[in-house]
Order: sequence, then structure tokens, then C-alpha cells
Amino acid sequence: MRIYFFIALLSVFSLDSLKAQGGDSMRHYVPFEYNYLEPVEYTIKGIQVEELNNKPIPKGLIVIYSGLSIGQKIKLPGNEIPKAIENLWKQNYFSDIQVYFRETSPGNIILNFVVKEQPRLYQYRFHGVNNSQAKSLKEELELKRGLYITPNLVNRSRAKLLKYFKEKGYLNATIQILREPAYAKTDSTKKLVDGYEQFEIYILKGEKVRVYDFVFEGNSGLDDKDLRKSIKKIKRRYHKINLFVSSKFIETKFEDEKQNIMNKYLSKGYRDARILSDSVIHINNKRINVILTVYEGHKYYFRKIDWKGNVKFRTTLLDSLLGIKKGDVFNQQLLEEKLTMNPSGFDVQSLYMDDGYLFFSITPVETGVHNDSIDLEIRIYEGPQARIGKVSWTGNTKTHDRVILREVRTKPGDIFSRGDIQRTMRDLAALGLFDPAGMNVNPKPNPADGTVDIEYKLVEKPSDQIELSGGWGGNGYSSTPTLLGTAGVVLNNFSTRKMFKIQNWNPVPTGDGQKLSLRAQSNGSNYQGYTFSFTEPWMGGKKPNSFSVSLFHTVNSFDYKQRKDPTRQVFYNTGATVSLGKRLKWPDDFFSIQYVFSFQQYKFQNLNAGIYSFPTGFSGISYNPSLQIVLSRSSVSDPIYPMSGSSFTTSLQATPPFSLLSNKNYSNLSVNEKYRWSEYYKWKFDAEWYTTLWKKLVLTTKARFGFLGYYNPDLGLTFFERFQVGGAGIFGYNIAATEIISQRGYDNYTVSQTAMGGQAGAPIFNKFTMELRYAITTGQTATVYGLAFAEAGDAWSGIKKYNPFQLKRSAGVGIRLFMPMFGLVGLDWAYGFDWKNVPRSGKPGQIHFFIGQQF
Repeated sequence: MRIYFFIALLSVFSLDSLKAQGGDSMRHYVPFEYNYLEPVEYTIKGIQVEELNNKPIPKGLIVIYSGLSIGQKIKLPGNEIPKAIENLWKQNYFSDIQVYFRETSPGNIILNFVVKEQPRLYQYRFHGVNNSQAKSLKEELELKRGLYITPNLVNRSRAKLLKYFKEKGYLNATIQILREPAYAKTDSTKKLVDGYEQFEIYILKGEKVRVYDFVFEGNSGLDDKDLRKSIKKIKRRYHKINLFVSSKFIETKFEDEKQNIMNKYLSKGYRDARILSDSVIHINNKRINVILTVYEGHKYYFRKIDWKGNVKFRTTLLDSLLGIKKGDVFNQQLLEEKLTMNPSGFDVQSLYMDDGYLFFSITPVETGVHNDSIDLEIRIYEGPQARIGKVSWTGNTKTHDRVILREVRTKPGDIFSRGDIQRTMRDLAALGLFDPAGMNVNPKPNPADGTVDIEYKLVEKPSDQIELSGGWGGNGYSSTPTLLGTAGVVLNNFSTRKMFKIQNWNPVPTGDGQKLSLRAQSNGSNYQGYTFSFTEPWMGGKKPNSFSVSLFHTVNSFDYKQRKDPTRQVFYNTGATVSLGKRLKWPDDFFSIQYVFSFQQYKFQNLNAGIYSFPTGFSGISYNPSLQIVLSRSSVSDPIYPMSGSSFTTSLQATPPFSLLSNKNYSNLSVNEKYRWSEYYKWKFDAEWYTTLWKKLVLTTKARFGFLGYYNPDLGLTFFERFQVGGAGIFGYNIAATEIISQRGYDNYTVSQTAMGGQAGAPIFNKFTMELRYAITTGQTATVYGLAFAEAGDAWSGIKKYNPFQLKRSAGVGIRLFMPMFGLVGLDWAYGFDWKNVPRSGKPGQIHFFIGQQF
């Protein structure tokens, strides 16, 4: 840094306070004599700015940055001028700063700042890396053209690059940044860009450095194996078992691992343990050993635990909830978990918070240490029981307030309960109208009056779907695969109240949480299906009693003849269902029950060849009135990508036993009269569990069972409502009046066909599925996750042949994409291990593609 203080001996002349006059440079002045013992006070009458290379600069800004102003009194010598220079250096704009003075009259001076701008960055290039890495490095550096080049910029850029490569495991990487003159290309020539430079960045990555082994010194209470297990994110190469965890040495991760080692000691009672030192020993340019020296100290145990301040709950209950006994190893983490941080919610704090004690606090205090035993006193401040004040919510732009209000369990005046808040958040997410990731709750305690206001923050997501779905597979009677297409619309937030108020349509009447679905499905003349359904989740608006109605009509052709051909073999299925649902409060309020009344009409035309097990010679119409009772319990966290909870559904569907109520001898009746009324009873059971293993990695386990029975042996098993097992399950319900059960790894229907020896669906099936899912993204616009699965299932022709331990097995991988406007899209590849036992499947490897359905 060069700083010059001069005073001019030139004659006085008029100067503009902020602009240097042309030809009026003040750089060649006689040195000014200072009296350091008696500084002289001067008044600034003007401030000028010059650039050493006569380049244009923002002169007004320089004056502002200096902190000086016209009319200001300063002392020479004094602190004001050095401080102004320091302020200018802090801007990193200049490589040289000089200050000159000229006394215009006794006690008055003019200042002249003469500066030299730092060169600016024109461009930069990487050497030693490929184009892909160079792109990543540019994103890391975030350098832009025009930045002032300072030593700090160079050092900071080098540090960022070194950090980037160290996090990739290149501990020996070297970075060299050379500053070169900048040239701009103009046609075939290069032109020097004045005032600019460019960076030439040379990178030598070297080899990736991996940890060969972790070596511990000073440990005796815990052996090396235990300590290595506590290290989660860096696994040694020596005898490495977990291939999915990296051995790269990354300093930031290593700091976390040292804390994990200490947590391991704390959990084993070594509360005085600490890491004395750690060092890295280089074995070669690719391997290192990490040496950690530890001090363990004594192993401690719990001795006496006393409770103080508890009035609401008795000590024996708190002891039981704490679950720590005299003589147990002292475990600080376990103690904190039992008191306040149990992930499952079974801790002392939750006990109080769920009973309204919002202002509750709990503090464990060590009251004595006797050799290796510790006495604790757990001090509780219960405080007053808080009640809920104001309850509000924000973020619902389309959904009506009453739809939210009926799901809110925290009512004004009620005793505060953290459990009710958590359940409200779950129920709001289960509506499918709000983004679970964007939802939050904001309690606002009011200690003065013992109340708490609760504000729910909601983020609406697109919930309506335009369904343009398709799938590829077998098409019923023929084994020739075809494309099955579906078109429809699903409105999940419909409002019948606004149907006749066109001004409220946006673009359709929405806001009341009702569901309206219109759907058409076809693969040409062979199959057509049309469905209409409507659901009101709160019939009457006061209780969670749902009402649903649906109408459907399907056409199945088995010979590919034209629609007008009178000899065409075709099956018509027309029906309607009405259902009533109710939420239950016992055994808990996750249960619900649903009653479904269904009436279907089956019409046969020229089906006299036993197709789909229809009886030979039967023609005309058959009726299927049934009542179904569905008992279910669902506590899943999210309907799209659940990460916790479970779902259980059991149902019984039955028709009246017409044959047992009549006096007819069914063994002597004609085929048409004998099967005019369908008879059956049908049991189904589905179970699903969701367990988060790590972050967004979820283990999903499922079990499904179905059984179709009959009343009268003279009638035997009905040829409706059977289970068609195998394939992607893309057809849904009501194809030839059967229920489609997917089983990946085998072609459509082939598992049940093998069991029955023909096209007929089976009366019994079992299926077990285990999926490992990992969410790539769970945003509002789309949810994407990959999965790996193992599946086993089978179908049987009768109860005597049922064997749940002899199943058709498969495994594979897949991916799912859920978009609110189009529903779920999936692609799976599955390998059927028992494909040779399913000859109609044809090959072991199967690709299953579908839109709009889940497995």
C-alpha cells in the first residue's frame, strides 16, 4: 500500500468538490510538514478523485465509501484520513490508493484521492478435468465476468475448489490459479481487453483417498469392533462388508463420526469419555489409516431416581414410563429420549403435553455421584393446564373453510393436546388436497391467560386429475396382447353447491372436498367400459359419514366380430352401487366401516362355448344383488408416498342364498333358470405396513387374501366375482365380472389360468409383497420414487388345494411417477422364478407398464 500526504504550494483556484479538473492533477506536490505534537484542524472544502490510468470510475461512490464529506473538520495528522483509506481498501476495488492535500486558505484544504482500479475478471478456464466436471466446478465457484480480482478472490476460489475435491475424496488435490492478460476474439484475431484478466485454473486431482482402517488407542471398555460400528457414513476398506457406504475420507463427515463415537460411549455409561487426538497416516497415495486416541474414564450406573414437582401424575406411572431401574447403565441419550424425545411419542413430556400442560418443563439434575453410581432428581414444573384459544389456518385458496374445520380436532376452549395437533395434520394430509411437505403448525402460547392460539399453515396442491392412461397386455379371451386405453376426469375437490353458480367455477365448481369421477376404457371393439361415481365424505355436513354412488357399464367381446353382427359373442355387465361409510371411535378413531349395496345385471349373447367358465348353453340375463361390509383401519402418513403407518382392510360381500330360500330342485332346473340369480360369499383381507429405514428410504410390506365360496353344492361356484391373478392388473374391475389381481413377473391372468386349467378365474388367492422404496422427489408438481421388490403369490381352484407356503415367486425393480393432473405412472421389470410352472406366461422376464394404478 502506498499512501502519500502532500500539500500544494500552487496558487488558489476554484475546484468542483467532486470532480477533478482536466490538467489539474495534484500528484507532484512538495511534502507537507506535520507537527505530531500539535495536530492542526482543517475543514474539508472539496474532494477530488482521479484514476492513475485515467479510466472512468464512480467518483461519487468513492467519496461515499471514504466516509468523508465536505465541511467536515479533520486533524492532520489524525485518524480520519487513515480510516478513509481503510474504508476504501475494504471495498476490494483498488490496487493502489493515494491521498493528496492542498491548502486553499488557512484552516481549509481540498483532498484528492488518486486510485488505481483492480483488474476485473473476463473469463476463466479449467485444465485437468473433463467437461462434465468443469460444469460442476463453475456452479461451485459462481464467478461472474466483471468481478474485481483481489488476492481474497483468488484464495477463496482456490479454497472452494479444494473443498469440492476433498468432499469427493481427493485429499491430495492441488489447485493452481494463474492470472493472465485477457483477450477477446474478434473474427480471426485476438484483442487485448484493457483492465481485465483471465484465470487459467490448473487442477491435479490425484487419486481418491479411502480409509483403509480405523485404529483406536486407549480403549478397553469398548472394543474396536463396537467403535467401528458407531461410524456410519465412512466404512473402512479393510474387511468392508457394507458396499453401499463409501470409504472416502471427508473431513466434515469425519467430525460427525467422532460425535457418533462419543454418543456410543455415552450410551454405554462412559460419560467422561473424550477423543484426545486424531491423526491421519498415509499408507500410499490412495489409502490412509485414521488413528484415534480415546480416554474412556469410568463406567457409570443409575442409582437413585427421584421425581420432584409432579402433582398431575403419580410417581409410579412416571417410573413405568421412564423404564430406567437402579443398576442400569447410565445412558444420557436414553434418559433424554424417555423424558422428551421419544420418536414414537411415549415419553414424559408427551404425557403432559397431550393433557394440556403446554407450559410444562422437565430438568434432570445430578444430585450425587457415589463411586460409579449417579443419583438423579428429575424436577418437573407442570404449570397451568392450557386451553386452546383461537384456531386459524392459512393457505386454502380453493378449499372451503368448512372442509378444513371438520378435520380439525383442536377446538377453541378445549384442553391443549399435542396429539390432537398431530392427528389434525395427518387427517388434513389424508384429504389429498394439501401438500404434506408444505404443511406446518404454529402454536402461539399466551402465558398471561393460560391459552394457546393455533395456526395451521397449509399449501394447496393440484388434486384434480385428467386421466389419459394405458397399458399393454392380454385382452381377455385372446392371449394376443393389445393396448388398453382410458380417458377420464377425476375431480377430488368438487362442489355440488356451486354447480348452478357459474361465476364460482374455476374452471369447475370446487372447494367442498367431494369427489366426482367420469371414466371410459376401451381397447377397440373387444372391450369398452364406462364408469360414473360421486362421493360426499360428510353427508349432511355434521358427521364424517360418507355417501357414494356409482354407475358402470362394460362390454366384453370374445370373437372380434363387428358390433352389428348377430352372431357376435359378447358379455354385458351393467350395474350400480350405493355405499355408506362411517368413522368409528372404537377400538380407536383410525377405524371406519362401510356398507356397500350393489346390483349388477349380466347379459349373455351367443356365449355357449364355456368361455370364462360360463356354463355351456347359458344365454340371457343373470342378476347379482349383493351387500358388502368393509371394516378398515388406516394410519398411513401420506396417501401418495407414505413413510409410516399401516392400513388393514377386511371385507365380506355376499348375495342372498336364493337357492336355499326356495323349494326348487336346482339339480333339475334348466341352465338359464338355474343361474338367473348369482349366489356367493366373498372374503377379502388386505394389510400394508410402511416403515422408514433411513431418510426417504421406506420398507413397504403387504399381504392380500381372497376367498370366494358358495351356499349350494348343486349350484357350485359362481362364474362371477372370481380372481384373475397375474400381470400388471391394468384392467381394474368388471372385465367378465372378475376381479383382477396383479402379480408381477408373470403375464396377465396366467397364474389363475394355471390353477384352473383354463380362462376361469380362481376362487382363492394369496399374495405377499415386500418393496424397498426411495423417494427421488416429493414436490408439489411431482412425486418420483424408485423401488425394488420381491413378490410371492398364487391362486387355487379350491380350499382343499390351498397351500400358502407354495407360491409363485418373483423379484424386480421399478419406478413410479405421480403427477396430480395425470395420476400414477409406473414401469416395472420383474423376473418370475417359477415361470416354468406357469406355462402360459411364456418367459421369465416381464415388463409391466401402467398408468393410473398401483400394485
